[in-house]
Amino acid sequence: MGNKAAIALFGMSGLLVLFATYASLLPDVLESKAQVEIHTDKESAIQYLSSASDWDDWLFPESVKKMDDWKTLSAGKASGEGSVIKWFSEAMGDGGLEIKSVDTNQIVFERISDNNAFRDRGYLSFQETDSGVLISMLDSLDISTNFIARYEAQDEAYMKMIDSSNLEVLTRLKLILEAKR
Repeated sequence: MGNKAAIALFGMSGLLVLFATYASLLPDVLESKAQVEIHTDKESAIQYLSSASDWDDWLFPESVKKMDDWKTLSAGKASGEGSVIKWFSEAMGDGGLEIKSVDTNQIVFERISDNNAFRDRGYLSFQETDSGVLISMLDSLDISTNFIARYEAQDEAYMKMIDSSNLEVLTRLKLILEAKR
Protein backbone atom coordinates (compact mmCIF):
# COMPACT_ATOMS: atom_id res chain seq x y z
CA MET A 1 0.00 0.00 0.00
CA GLY A 2 2.84 2.39 0.83
CA ASN A 3 4.45 1.84 -2.58
CA LYS A 4 1.26 2.88 -4.38
CA ALA A 5 1.10 6.13 -2.41
CA ALA A 6 4.74 6.90 -3.18
CA ILE A 7 4.22 6.17 -6.88
CA ALA A 8 1.11 8.38 -6.95
CA LEU A 9 3.02 11.16 -5.16
CA PHE A 10 5.91 11.02 -7.64
CA GLY A 11 3.50 10.80 -10.56
CA MET A 12 1.59 13.89 -9.42
CA SER A 13 4.85 15.72 -8.76
CA GLY A 14 6.00 14.90 -12.28
CA LEU A 15 2.75 16.23 -13.72
CA LEU A 16 3.09 19.44 -11.72
CA VAL A 17 6.67 19.90 -12.96
CA LEU A 18 5.53 19.38 -16.56
CA PHE A 19 2.66 21.85 -16.10
CA ALA A 20 4.95 24.44 -14.48
CA THR A 21 7.47 24.04 -17.31
CA TYR A 22 4.74 24.46 -19.92
CA ALA A 23 3.32 27.53 -18.13
CA SER A 24 6.78 29.11 -17.92
CA LEU A 25 7.06 28.93 -21.71
CA LEU A 26 3.84 30.89 -22.28
CA PRO A 27 4.06 34.65 -22.94
CA ASP A 28 3.88 37.02 -19.95
CA VAL A 29 3.53 40.33 -21.79
CA LEU A 30 1.74 41.13 -25.04
CA GLU A 31 2.40 44.29 -27.02
CA SER A 32 -0.40 45.69 -29.09
CA LYS A 33 0.00 48.59 -31.49
CA ALA A 34 -2.67 50.78 -33.06
CA GLN A 35 -2.71 54.26 -34.52
CA VAL A 36 -5.14 56.75 -35.93
CA GLU A 37 -4.82 60.16 -37.54
CA ILE A 38 -7.06 62.81 -36.00
CA HIS A 39 -7.91 66.14 -37.58
CA THR A 40 -7.10 68.29 -34.56
CA ASP A 41 -4.01 69.99 -33.23
CA LYS A 42 -1.52 68.14 -31.05
CA GLU A 43 -1.89 70.47 -28.06
CA SER A 44 -5.70 70.00 -27.92
CA ALA A 45 -5.32 66.22 -28.08
CA ILE A 46 -2.75 66.17 -25.28
CA GLN A 47 -4.79 68.53 -23.12
CA TYR A 48 -7.92 66.38 -23.53
CA LEU A 49 -6.05 63.12 -22.86
CA SER A 50 -4.31 64.54 -19.77
CA SER A 51 -7.51 64.23 -17.72
CA ALA A 52 -8.43 60.63 -16.87
CA SER A 53 -12.07 61.65 -16.34
CA ASP A 54 -12.29 62.46 -20.08
CA TRP A 55 -11.22 58.91 -20.90
CA ASP A 56 -14.68 57.72 -19.84
CA ASP A 57 -16.03 59.37 -23.02
CA TRP A 58 -14.06 57.17 -25.42
CA LEU A 59 -12.37 54.28 -23.58
CA PHE A 60 -15.60 52.32 -23.09
CA PRO A 61 -18.21 51.56 -25.76
CA GLU A 62 -21.72 52.96 -25.33
CA SER A 63 -23.11 49.45 -24.79
CA VAL A 64 -21.00 49.15 -21.63
CA LYS A 65 -21.80 52.66 -20.36
CA LYS A 66 -25.55 51.96 -20.73
CA MET A 67 -25.44 48.96 -18.37
CA ASP A 68 -27.52 49.45 -15.24
CA ASP A 69 -24.63 48.66 -12.90
CA TRP A 70 -22.01 50.79 -14.72
CA LYS A 71 -20.41 53.55 -12.63
CA THR A 72 -17.23 55.59 -12.92
CA LEU A 73 -15.40 57.70 -10.39
CA SER A 74 -12.62 60.24 -10.87
CA ALA A 75 -9.90 60.42 -8.26
CA GLY A 76 -6.52 62.01 -7.71
CA LYS A 77 -5.56 65.11 -9.65
CA ALA A 78 -7.98 66.62 -12.13
CA SER A 79 -5.36 66.50 -14.89
CA GLY A 80 -1.85 65.25 -15.57
CA GLU A 81 0.22 62.78 -13.61
CA GLY A 82 -1.90 61.21 -10.88
CA SER A 83 -5.25 61.72 -12.64
CA VAL A 84 -7.32 58.56 -12.07
CA ILE A 85 -10.59 57.06 -13.27
CA LYS A 86 -12.11 53.96 -11.68
CA TRP A 87 -14.98 51.91 -13.04
CA PHE A 88 -17.38 49.55 -11.35
CA SER A 89 -19.55 46.92 -12.99
CA GLU A 90 -20.69 43.48 -11.88
CA ALA A 91 -21.08 42.39 -15.50
CA MET A 92 -17.73 43.67 -16.78
CA GLY A 93 -15.65 43.86 -13.63
CA ASP A 94 -14.06 46.74 -11.77
CA GLY A 95 -10.83 48.46 -12.67
CA GLY A 96 -8.87 51.65 -12.76
CA LEU A 97 -6.68 53.76 -15.00
CA GLU A 98 -4.03 56.23 -13.85
CA ILE A 99 -2.11 58.70 -15.96
CA LYS A 100 1.53 58.23 -15.04
CA SER A 101 3.16 60.99 -17.09
CA VAL A 102 2.37 63.65 -19.66
CA ASP A 103 4.82 65.46 -21.91
CA THR A 104 4.72 67.14 -25.30
CA ASN A 105 5.08 63.87 -27.24
CA GLN A 106 3.69 61.11 -25.03
CA ILE A 107 1.20 60.16 -22.34
CA VAL A 108 1.91 57.08 -20.23
CA PHE A 109 -0.95 55.33 -18.42
CA GLU A 110 -1.59 52.16 -16.41
CA ARG A 111 -4.76 50.07 -16.20
CA ILE A 112 -5.52 47.33 -13.70
CA SER A 113 -8.56 45.07 -13.47
CA ASP A 114 -10.25 44.37 -10.15
CA ASN A 115 -8.87 40.88 -9.73
CA ASN A 116 -5.44 41.84 -11.10
CA ALA A 117 -5.98 39.38 -13.96
CA PHE A 118 -4.91 42.06 -16.43
CA ARG A 119 -2.49 44.92 -15.98
CA ASP A 120 -1.14 47.07 -18.70
CA ARG A 121 1.06 50.04 -19.27
CA GLY A 122 0.11 52.05 -22.29
CA TYR A 123 1.81 54.75 -24.27
CA LEU A 124 0.04 57.31 -26.42
CA SER A 125 2.53 59.01 -28.73
CA PHE A 126 1.76 62.14 -30.74
CA GLN A 127 3.21 63.13 -34.09
CA GLU A 128 2.05 66.19 -35.99
CA THR A 129 0.98 65.63 -39.60
CA ASP A 130 -0.15 67.97 -42.38
CA SER A 131 -3.80 67.38 -41.51
CA GLY A 132 -3.66 66.96 -37.73
CA VAL A 133 -1.98 64.58 -35.33
CA LEU A 134 -1.12 60.90 -35.57
CA ILE A 135 -1.80 59.17 -32.25
CA SER A 136 -0.04 55.84 -31.80
CA MET A 137 -0.92 53.53 -28.95
CA LEU A 138 1.50 50.94 -27.63
CA ASP A 139 -0.27 48.71 -25.13
CA SER A 140 1.98 46.44 -23.03
CA LEU A 141 -0.48 43.99 -21.51
CA ASP A 142 0.90 42.00 -18.57
CA ILE A 143 -0.97 38.69 -18.50
CA SER A 144 1.44 36.85 -16.20
CA THR A 145 -1.25 36.29 -13.56
CA ASN A 146 -3.87 34.94 -16.00
CA PHE A 147 -3.07 31.41 -17.23
CA ILE A 148 -6.03 31.29 -19.65
CA ALA A 149 -4.95 34.54 -21.34
CA ARG A 150 -1.37 33.27 -21.50
CA TYR A 151 -2.57 30.08 -23.16
CA GLU A 152 -4.79 31.93 -25.65
CA ALA A 153 -2.00 34.42 -26.44
CA GLN A 154 -0.20 31.66 -28.34
CA ASP A 155 -2.80 32.06 -31.07
CA GLU A 156 -2.16 34.91 -33.52
CA ALA A 157 -5.90 35.59 -33.65
CA TYR A 158 -5.79 36.59 -29.96
CA MET A 159 -3.29 39.39 -30.71
CA LYS A 160 -5.34 40.49 -33.71
CA MET A 161 -8.38 40.72 -31.42
CA ILE A 162 -6.45 42.95 -28.96
CA ASP A 163 -5.08 45.10 -31.82
CA SER A 164 -8.60 45.45 -33.22
CA SER A 165 -10.00 46.40 -29.82
CA ASN A 166 -7.35 49.09 -29.36
CA LEU A 167 -8.06 50.44 -32.85
CA GLU A 168 -11.78 50.67 -31.95
CA VAL A 169 -10.85 52.63 -28.82
CA LEU A 170 -8.71 55.07 -30.83
CA THR A 171 -11.47 55.40 -33.43
CA ARG A 172 -13.92 56.47 -30.68
CA LEU A 173 -11.29 58.98 -29.50
CA LYS A 174 -10.99 60.30 -33.07
CA LEU A 175 -14.75 60.84 -33.33
CA ILE A 176 -14.87 62.75 -30.05
CA LEU A 177 -11.83 64.95 -30.72
CA GLU A 178 -12.95 65.80 -34.24
CA ALA A 179 -16.45 66.65 -32.97
CA LYS A 180 -14.91 69.08 -30.43
CA ARG A 181 -13.01 70.86 -33.17
